[in-house]
Amino acid sequence: MDEKNKNLLPWGVILVISAAIFSGHFGVGDLIFPPILGRESGICWLIAALGYGVINSLGVFIAYLAVSIQDKSLFGLASSVLGKNFGAVFTTLSMLIIGPVFILPRVSSATHEMAVAQFFPNIPIWVTLLIFFALNYYFAYNRSKVIDNLGKFLAPILIVFMVILVIKGIASPLASPVSPGSPTAFSEGILNGYNTMNALGASLFGLWLINEFNLRGVKTKESRKYNLIIIGSITAIMLFLTSTVLTYLGASSGAKFPDADVGILTVEFARGLLGYFGIIVFAIILTFANITTSIGLTSTAGDTFQQMTNGKLKYTTTVALSSVIGFLIGLIGLSKVVGYTVPWLMLIYPALVVILVMNIFSNFERVKLATQIGTIVAILFSIGDFLPGIGFANNFFTRMNSSLPLGNQGLAWLVPTLIAVVAGLIVANYSKPKAEGV
Repeated sequence: MDEKNKNLLPWGVILVISAAIFSGHFGVGDLIFPPILGRESGICWLIAALGYGVINSLGVFIAYLAVSIQDKSLFGLASSVLGKNFGAVFTTLSMLIIGPVFILPRVSSATHEMAVAQFFPNIPIWVTLLIFFALNYYFAYNRSKVIDNLGKFLAPILIVFMVILVIKGIASPLASPVSPGSPTAFSEGILNGYNTMNALGASLFGLWLINEFNLRGVKTKESRKYNLIIIGSITAIMLFLTSTVLTYLGASSGAKFPDADVGILTVEFARGLLGYFGIIVFAIILTFANITTSIGLTSTAGDTFQQMTNGKLKYTTTVALSSVIGFLIGLIGLSKVVGYTVPWLMLIYPALVVILVMNIFSNFERVKLATQIGTIVAILFSIGDFLPGIGFANNFFTRMNSSLPLGNQGLAWLVPTLIAVVAGLIVANYSKPKAEGV
């Protein structure tokens, strides 16, 4: 099938949409976690960056690939595995975590604490958040213009200032990566990749893109698939490049600041590389990374809940509610927001990985049983990572996880889930001939 029949969008439009999606993914986590990862990994920074990329970039590509192959949103993907009711619960929980309950408060409070307060320490957080969510509502309210506004105006500013910081950091690093480096660099990269939640975001952005294609006249499943794979690939590559260079900057320039905390490290090496202008560059990058992420997720929440409720909950209502909820929760501050939500992320993320990976099979029915078993096992073993986060450290599930391979790295679910998926595939293949012979 040629490009004309597949209805490929013009490359200028593809780049605008890709820039918008990238800016929707690239938030405060993408700016602060790779540098810390690089500093702690030392000369093993590239191995750490590859581990980070497995979850952050490859995970994003797999999510978009699953959405494109099945032509379904996360709600559709989860429902095909868990049933409509549990699929709705899983999608709602995912959207709330990735949207108004976690990410929106996180990016808005981070904007105040890490950008605004550096220059205007007397401005209270509520003022910053009020302005932040007023802009969030303004840009997200008109669904037909959201991606154009992001891709044409806001994302380019973010990208330009990122390039300035990266070029300076590569050309004249402040220090050298420390030796011998971390022996667990790859697994540390994976765990840091969890924090950005970009694969979860991609599974939700999938519906956002499908709706965008419909607005632009791309109506057929094959056409949507073709465009989504191209845009998803560009987005994943951009995320991999940015996370890798930021990991390197953390390993090199960041090594000069061995005691700097998360977030502060990026500010310190930006200042070291560019002087006072570096603080301004960091503040601009952070602010635009946060507002574009917030706008993208708010718009996605509007699409998601409108689809799940069959139009009963309107897009504009969700945009307004998300802005209000993000404002109110953001008032408690960045550290508390991160603390109360990470356990929920650890609970749902493994199940999401199983659902997304298994949905890249075009004939999903053949692997449905294995997916269901794998998802249940992933959730079961995720409980051991979830409970300590909410204050129950001494429990059966946590002790069980610590005795399993990769348990101390927060990946106890991985081996049992792989075994469960393989067992499910064997059972499905074994029972199929018997069913046909009945």
